[in-house]
Amino acid sequence: MRTWLAAGALIALLGAAPAPVNRYPTALGTDLGVTKLIAESDADSAISGVQVFVAAGLDRETASNNGVSALVAECITRTLVDGVPLRDAIAADGGSISYTVDGRSVHYYLEARSEHLGALVTLFAKALTAPDFSAATLAVARASIAARQTGFETNPLSVGIEMFRRSYYATGAGRPALGSSASLAALSSRDVAAFYAANYKRHAVLSSVVGDMTPELGEALRKLASALPDGPVAQVPERAHAIPASAPRIVAHRDVAAPWVVVGFAAPSPSSGDFGAMLVLESLLSDAFDRNSATTLGFLEKSVGAFYLYDSTPASLVVYVNGSQVDPSLALRELLLVSHSLSQRPLGAGTLNRFKAAAEGQFLSDSVNLSDRSYLLGAFASQGLGDDAINAALAALERTTAADVQRVAKAYLQRYIVALVLPRQQ
Repeated sequence: MRTWLAAGALIALLGAAPAPVNRYPTALGTDLGVTKLIAESDADSAISGVQVFVAAGLDRETASNNGVSALVAECITRTLVDGVPLRDAIAADGGSISYTVDGRSVHYYLEARSEHLGALVTLFAKALTAPDFSAATLAVARASIAARQTGFETNPLSVGIEMFRRSYYATGAGRPALGSSASLAALSSRDVAAFYAANYKRHAVLSSVVGDMTPELGEALRKLASALPDGPVAQVPERAHAIPASAPRIVAHRDVAAPWVVVGFAAPSPSSGDFGAMLVLESLLSDAFDRNSATTLGFLEKSVGAFYLYDSTPASLVVYVNGSQVDPSLALRELLLVSHSLSQRPLGAGTLNRFKAAAEGQFLSDSVNLSDRSYLLGAFASQGLGDDAINAALAALERTTAADVQRVAKAYLQRYIVALVLPRQQ
């Protein structure tokens, strides 16, 4: 049985001394002339992963072309390379390719046996630099994205986070990552080609690798960037609406069994001196209400959880309440009381140590596989955390004091937006 901790009991928790902070191998940055490569190299790794970031994310979309970034990426993965669709050509050699659109970029992820990855990046470069935006390919890509949208709409947490982002961000970063059915249907081959031409520039590319950083892979990534057009990468505004003190509430109805609540807060960027303290707060708010579990709980099993979203500038923090696990009104009230209490008095030494250790464990578990770790390397480096970004984040966590946590809670957790996802019959 799960135990729901009241705010006073939570603040009074005592814990053991923290374990030493774990470290990953030092990541190093390499200037490839037209692009930068960040690598956490392990010559003994049989499998390696590479992320290719392109500054062509949601912040470069408009209301009229929302979804175009995903449509470009989907077409690229379906472009014929030597007569075979790229994704099939890569799979035939034992690899895989996927993409994710976020607030600041679209990032492609390739994974394969280390000795094959350079050749697969070369295949990717062929499609990336000569994409097929024909009407036929566009139709198949649009249908594929529409199928993914259906899955998204049935996930109450995803819906709630998107509602908060739409309300908070003043730029395209708040729009749906996959667009809407209406916006996708309105996009033509000309629209897709125009977005590609405006944003797929060699200086918009950053790559990160975890695994065996072979010379062939480095050269393939250099050629990939070099083959893209030269020219400046347009700067985009990075703005968010000020969150009012009135705690606005927004409501949506979906086919869900129980209500879900998402509470969104502003948050510091990874390059901020407040980053470590916000990682502690994320861990505290995510794990403090589900203590009696022998295993790590998934988001559908947790009564309350938290996500630190640093894919956009400024960053944000969302805390969710799963109405199928706990009364949402009670949980929301306790959650906001905890947030207020954290700003009024510092955590005790034992409590701070407990949640610093938990934050470290969560951070490490979130970067245990090649995909997540290569993403964090590139995403953090692009936001000013340096080449050895994961270790820099762990060091920031290690330096965090109780006074830091109290100050950051006071600065960021006192204003919020509440998104409610309710069953349709309500």
